[in-house]
Amino acid sequence: MDDISVEQLQAQIQGAASCATVTFPTHQLMPLLNLALFEASTYNSLIITRLQKGYRAAELKLTGDEVRMILELALRAKLADKKPRPRFKIVPSTVKG
Repeated sequence: MDDISVEQLQAQIQGAASCATVTFPTHQLMPLLNLALFEASTYNSLIITRLQKGYRAAELKLTGDEVRMILELALRAKLADKKPRPRFKIVPSTVKG
């Protein structure tokens, strides 16, 4: 999520400081989840992975704690300037017989 700035993340964190729940459009949430996953601990990565499984829905409703956790982790990853890992696809070789 290269298009979101550190300042935008900090503003979103301030806005989410007192939220009980937030509904995110999935197309906006998934890049944040991907970014947050770089800094997530084992427990938080399980939460993020669970949320990523909801990508087929138009929007996802999150608790305030989930939103704050995602935004904080995304900010840490952005400050560390972590780049996404390349994705590889394993294709079985065809056996000629």
